[in-house]
Amino acid sequence: MTHLKSGAKAPWTKGVQAWVTGPGGWKQSLTLKLWKGQSHSDGNWSNWLSLPPHAPAGSYSVGFLATSSTGQKAWRGAAASFTVGKVGHAPLSVTPGSPVTMTAKGRDVTVKFFSPTRTNAAYTTFTGPNGKTVTTGLSLVAGNVNYGMWQASVPLPVTSAPGSWRVSTAYAAAPGSGWRAGPTTFFALRQLSAFTVTAKPTTIKRGSPVVLSGRLAGRLPNGGYGGLAKRRLQVMFRWNAGGANPQKINSVTTDAKGGFRVSGYAARPGWMWVAWAGDGLYQPGTSRGFWITIK
Repeated sequence: MTHLKSGAKAPWTKGVQAWVTGPGGWKQSLTLKLWKGQSHSDGNWSNWLSLPPHAPAGSYSVGFLATSSTGQKAWRGAAASFTVGKVGHAPLSVTPGSPVTMTAKGRDVTVKFFSPTRTNAAYTTFTGPNGKTVTTGLSLVAGNVNYGMWQASVPLPVTSAPGSWRVSTAYAAAPGSGWRAGPTTFFALRQLSAFTVTAKPTTIKRGSPVVLSGRLAGRLPNGGYGGLAKRRLQVMFRWNAGGANPQKINSVTTDAKGGFRVSGYAARPGWMWVAWAGDGLYQPGTSRGFWITIK
């Protein structure tokens, strides 16, 4: 806003323009409107300035150009100033953060690609540890083509391989132009695992063992499905009492095919099962429970 006051014999003010100059020679003009007072003698002229998202951060100066009813012009440079700050954006981010945990229905991963330069279109490609790729187009969700945030939700199927996934981006500056490589990041995917377990016998004499045997399997880093070798498993027991805590009563390591066979001893009736803590590739897992009866 600026205030103009003319002499009694001076021509009346026909219009006022503001010129805003920012860092790097950035410029924008703005026509002001008479907000209060009279145009011919004494009045306040104002308007809102809307800076585009790509306007640079830094110090801006404002000058005013007034034009009279007879065409005379009066310029006042550097009449005002202001400073623009900007929130920093990561070039590329993935949500949820690493590690990404798979679910029984698959997992959606949100990608945000920030482009401070002109971008007409963009896409992202996920590459798994087995070389399988998933490509999805990005949409502009904030800002504009000169300075904007592009986003997509990428669905990973439940069959996705566990391990390190590469997230790459590409963008085109104009329709028909070639694709340019954008930023790249990585995330770790932790898959689910599954137990197949039998327990025999489940009715025992006190001091006799229960033999638990079965297999721990899951999606492999090569994309196949198979047994998980050399995983340390725990045999757990909780006796039938309110508030009783589970106890580890034995442990076993899976063989080359994910198989195992281990004995567990129960001093009283209760539940027995197999569990493992998971690792960098797999989430923790628990088998079904078996009710153990003491004769």
